[in-house]
Amino acid sequence: MARSGPGGRHSACACTSRLEIGRRAFVGALSAQVLAHASPWTQFLDNGSLSLGGSTAVPLAWSDQQNVAWKARVPGYGQSAPVVSGRMAYVTGVEGPRKEALLVSAIDMASGTVVWSHRSASSQRIEDSDMVSKAAPTGITYKDSIFTFFETGNILALSQDGQPQWERSLTEEFGEFGGRHGIGSSLRLCRAGILALVAHDRPSYLICLNPKDGSTVWKADRPQGVSWSTPTVVEHAGRELALISGGDAVEAYDTSDGSKLWTLDGLEGAFIASPTPIPGGAIIGSSTQGHTTAIRFGDDAARPPSVVWRATEASSYFSSPLVHRGLVYMVNKVGVAFCLKAGSGEGVWHMRLEGQCWASPIGCSDRVYFFGVDGVTQVVRAGEAFEVLAKNSLSIEGRLYGIAVIEEGLLLRYGRDLVRVQQS
Repeated sequence: MARSGPGGRHSACACTSRLEIGRRAFVGALSAQVLAHASPWTQFLDNGSLSLGGSTAVPLAWSDQQNVAWKARVPGYGQSAPVVSGRMAYVTGVEGPRKEALLVSAIDMASGTVVWSHRSASSQRIEDSDMVSKAAPTGITYKDSIFTFFETGNILALSQDGQPQWERSLTEEFGEFGGRHGIGSSLRLCRAGILALVAHDRPSYLICLNPKDGSTVWKADRPQGVSWSTPTVVEHAGRELALISGGDAVEAYDTSDGSKLWTLDGLEGAFIASPTPIPGGAIIGSSTQGHTTAIRFGDDAARPPSVVWRATEASSYFSSPLVHRGLVYMVNKVGVAFCLKAGSGEGVWHMRLEGQCWASPIGCSDRVYFFGVDGVTQVVRAGEAFEVLAKNSLSIEGRLYGIAVIEEGLLLRYGRDLVRVQQS
């Protein structure tokens, strides 16, 4: 069921002719899509599309002896992806048996040298455990600052040479975070400021902060409920929208004032993967079979979207769906990769990978990269026939959590290590 605005209702069902017209428009928009990577990689999943178009910057293969520029041990332990600005990459981490220390580190992109590391105290002490997130939210580089968010509720703003600018503790202001597995939602930049989603088993909210001083631009309270997804920001019909996947629904907020524009219910399991933007709509990943959904926005930004298709067998768990060259790729909980037709959701192939994928796949020219949490990256040919082109791994202990695409390759983030791979 789709609901428009506070209390309004709009049926997601329509007559067959209207659905067919909408589906044709959806397919047409996909075929006209220009997929381009906006360099540098300044926030989680960059612009959200995950498709680098015809770029060949990412090497096909790498190993300890091939196409590795450097390996760097970084302070603390972190599950966040790196972000980039200029000649620096930035990562976060935590340290201590109860995550007493929060760490933000800058790594020189040319050499892999840790240039500086900022340490601050956490405002909510959480026992260090493999069952609870460890610096999972990814930060943002914007202008001359780096903004970071931690599962302890701390949001920090630092200059890009490591000097503190401002800090807030959401847990001290609005209550401690609950949930069994911590907070995983990353920050997202919008026109009005910086968005942070706090969705847990206590009162929840979406908040927008002024990047200059950390003050609240607006705060939209939400019903309690766990979500690990990150807001996806899109422009449609003259408005900027923040799409939120939360539990059994996707919601759209106007980023100018935090007003909720619409809700689309009936998306069970949509609480980990972030929405993947496509022209005029989005793919909403769900961990529940039959609930990954393609939506097409209404003519008016405040009008609820229509459902174009639902995947009958495929599901998307930790990682977000990738749309690349007219096909959708996703990975389920047990490491089965699915390929669907982007216009109809029809299944093309599904194959078991080496293991689970926590980082989202990327598309690069005629390749799709699946980043296994065990450190094995499988590169398959983009298209309707499954073909493995390469299997890449490094002698690094720990899980592979996130990646960033850079001008001449990739940054790979392991718990305690950052690696730059590039074509030699």
